Formats: sequence, C-alpha cells, structure tokens
Amino acid sequence: MIESKTNEYDVAIRPIARVFPALCSVPQSIKLVAEEIRIKCGAPLMIRTGDRNHIMQVTADSALISECISAICQNSVHTYEKDIANGFITLYGGHRAGICGSAVYSGDRLHTVKNISSLNIRIARQHYGAARDLLPLFDDVGSKGLMIIGRPLSGKTTVLRDLCRGIGGRFRISLIDERQEIAAVYDGKPCLDVGLMTDVFSGYGKSDGIIRAIRCMSPDYIVTDELGVDAESIRQLINSGVGLIMTAHADSIETALANEGIKAIVDSGAIQHIALLRNHRITAVKQIITPEVMAECTL
Repeated sequence: MIESKTNEYDVAIRPIARVFPALCSVPQSIKLVAEEIRIKCGAPLMIRTGDRNHIMQVTADSALISECISAICQNSVHTYEKDIANGFITLYGGHRAGICGSAVYSGDRLHTVKNISSLNIRIARQHYGAARDLLPLFDDVGSKGLMIIGRPLSGKTTVLRDLCRGIGGRFRISLIDERQEIAAVYDGKPCLDVGLMTDVFSGYGKSDGIIRAIRCMSPDYIVTDELGVDAESIRQLINSGVGLIMTAHADSIETALANEGIKAIVDSGAIQHIALLRNHRITAVKQIITPEVMAECTL
C-alpha cells in the first residue's frame, strides 16, 4: 500500500521531473500524503499535504513553467489548446495539472490561455473503502439518486470513484468522466478501478454523455461529477428510471440547496439522498441526509 501511494506521487510528477528534478528527492513521508504540487512564476515550489505547505528550495520562472507545459503536452501544445482553455490538463493516472495565466478571447468565447504563470498538479489517489458508508443506500436497485457534497479537497471525486467501484460489480454503471480524472482512461483502459460493470464515457460533456448512455448502454445508474442543470438530459434520465449519482461543491445542505442549479436537480426528483463529507478526511462521510430532511430544508 505504501509503495502504491508513493508511486501515485511519482506518476504525477513524471512529466515535469526533468524540469524540476528536486521533486524526485522529496522524502517518502511527504510523497505518501501529498495532495498538490504548486508551481508559481517567481516563487518557490510548494507541496501541500492536508493543512500543511512544504516550501522547496527551488524557484520557478516563466521559462521553466513553459518547459513544464511543453512536457505535460508531450511537446504538442496545440493539441491541448482546448484543455488549456478549460484550465486543466488531465495526466496519465488521473492526475490533473491546473493552469493559470492570461485569458485570450475570441469574441465572447475563451480561446486559450497565454503567459501561463501558475500550475497546480493535483494528485489523484485511489482510496479503497472511502465510500463504505454509502454502500447500504444501494442494497437494491431503484431510483435512489445520490448527491455527494463537500468543500474543495474534501475527497468528493475519490468517494465517487470508490462508490462506482463498490456498486459497479452489481449494477450497470455509466460513468460520465468529462475531465478524465475519475477513471483516467488511457488507450481505452481505465487506469483507476471504477468497477467491473462500469462503462466509461471519457471526455464526453455531461449532457451528451447522459443522453448517449441512456440510449446505448441501458444503465441502472449514471455517475458523474459536478453536473450542471440541463433540463432535457435530466428529464430523459428520470423518465428512463435510471438512478443518478453526482457530486457538488457545498459545505452544508443549506448552502447546497441555496444554489439554484443544485436545487433544480433536487426538485426534479432525481436525488433522494445527499451525503455531506467531512473536510480533509477522505474516508469520512459526515452525514447522510434523508428525503425527509431535504423536504424540511426546501420548505
């Protein structure tokens, strides 16, 4: 297990290890718990572990950041223009390089990002058992929609992935992995375990993926992260009797339902339970909110 966890760090830094070789000599104790590697022009590299920031004796500049981008894009930056415009590039293994710089617009559409000044490598980790408290909700198939909510870095994607793995051996799952970080498909094969009966729609937009999954794969559940409101795809999902499992950013049931988009999905009838995660404790579900409690909150 320790070897696996340190290997996740090593895989995440592999594209930029030549640019910043000091990242390879980080102590094992830090590799085990590293969540992010932050690279900022004119500032020292920083590794975040939980609530701690470890400052390295290496400073980035614009030339080094350009080298990182080139390496991450496998020396073909133009191929990744859409990803750069979206603000992140998904790496092998499900890790993600967040991008910050100067926006370039074409009309009212964000075309690309230039003068990239910051990178944030987020390390994806597979935590078996992270969703164990949620498995009893799926003892039998039905329209048991679930929304997993939590703050950034609370482990929503990790819990979603483990839940997918846990129920993907019993139910037909269609996973809409728009950002390619839940299953991390590479050459057609998921790098991360998302369940035996899980079909991965990798890189699909949420609405396109949902509609195609319903038409083509006859799923029991559709799983996705951070679903926006699209009336047609939600209507088709409900009418087909498919269950929905999704994530959303919120630190409480009240703040979740104060969001018009989230409330619209709940009001549609697609969600029967909301699971609130503890902050920075990936394996901990703080509370499972029942339909009765949700009804009280929406009054």
